[in-house]
Amino acid sequence: MIRVLIVDDEYQLLEAFKKKLTREGMEVFTASNGKEALSIVRQETFDIGLFDIRLPDIDGVQLLKELKELQPTAEVIMLTGYASIDTAIRSMKLGAYDYLTKPVKLSELHAVILKAFEKKELKEKAIVLEEQLQRIEAHDRFIGESKEINAVKKAIALVGKSNIPVLILGETGTGKELVARAIHGLSTRSHNPFVIINASNLQESILESELFGYKKGAFTGAHIDKMGLLQIANTGTFLVDEVADMGTSIQSKLLRVLETGVFRKLGDTKEITVDVRFIFATNKSIEEEIKANRFRKDLFYRLNTFVIQVPPLRERKDDIPILTEYFLEKHARKGIKKVVSKRAMNLLMDYHWPGNVRELANIIERAVLISTDRYEIVHEDLPQTIFTPSFVEVDKKSSLSEDALRLDIMEKEHIKKVLEISGGNKSKAARLLGISRKKLYQKIDNH
Repeated sequence: MIRVLIVDDEYQLLEAFKKKLTREGMEVFTASNGKEALSIVRQETFDIGLFDIRLPDIDGVQLLKELKELQPTAEVIMLTGYASIDTAIRSMKLGAYDYLTKPVKLSELHAVILKAFEKKELKEKAIVLEEQLQRIEAHDRFIGESKEINAVKKAIALVGKSNIPVLILGETGTGKELVARAIHGLSTRSHNPFVIINASNLQESILESELFGYKKGAFTGAHIDKMGLLQIANTGTFLVDEVADMGTSIQSKLLRVLETGVFRKLGDTKEITVDVRFIFATNKSIEEEIKANRFRKDLFYRLNTFVIQVPPLRERKDDIPILTEYFLEKHARKGIKKVVSKRAMNLLMDYHWPGNVRELANIIERAVLISTDRYEIVHEDLPQTIFTPSFVEVDKKSSLSEDALRLDIMEKEHIKKVLEISGGNKSKAARLLGISRKKLYQKIDNH
């Protein structure tokens, strides 16, 4: 329903406009002066403003400016019985949609309001898209040619054109959001909104209001109507990230949307129908969550239609050099081409990558910064964590003895393990450790 605010000091005109637009299915508010209008604007949200230029207190152009500050996406149509090109130019510069001279035919006014509303909807969709674009990393496509990542690409190509729900599984930092964006990009919805919500970042009450929206007065602090993300995602794709962290009460409401396309805003009695393609992502085992009674079986069966498993970086190490080169180009200063030394690349290849591609991107960005104008990135430019192979991982939750926490004992065990892996080849062991053979011999003697 289009919400319209009409501001004019002519009572009969106000009533005529209100009667006509209400009959056309719009919700109409009226005010006879600027102060009264501003009071309403601070309490209600509007799609369209219809302002007379000349008002008893502040003029309509000033009111236009005030409304745009409070509700930037609202469109305003200016009315006046005193046609003035200067006033028209001034109001249009401040963002007025159109400028009409009294007397105005009601049919003409209705048509202009509908066009202004179309512009407002397009503007809101553009804002959503812009917000989403800001979250996209520069690599808006998959980088890599390993068989593991090619399997993911094939799955995306297979499911992209359909409208079925997709469940994306993978560790943090593997690129689950990138998979979802690729699916959206291949779909017939690619020019419509791509909306994301992360269920792990929000309290349950906030998550519910973000998903479904709310009516003014639905709870303390709900001063205006709020459109939910589901409504914003209409005709587009909606990614529910970390869905396994969502509370069971919201899961049941989301299941209804999946099955019927219908939901209610908080505090509202009216049902809203949407056409949304759902994609879900999680780094948890949903089967384990079901066993722990934290996830609904019926929702799992609904979203388990098509599953894509995104491999961790340690299982697609052939892609590390390609990814590294990409991130070097992305983060290098203009005109400065960077390369990674063989020793540094060996360290990158041997690392276990708990943070996956995201961690690699951060490490290369840091290395580019540290290396300043130097052409080659060397092992000293990499963080200390890179020098610790996968077998030296400590579970923070486990209880450790004082000996296990001593640096010299940890170093001794670490060197022994590396020597075992290298088959006693001290040159290879020294390379894996990132130190010289002489230094390795010194450490063997010390231990």
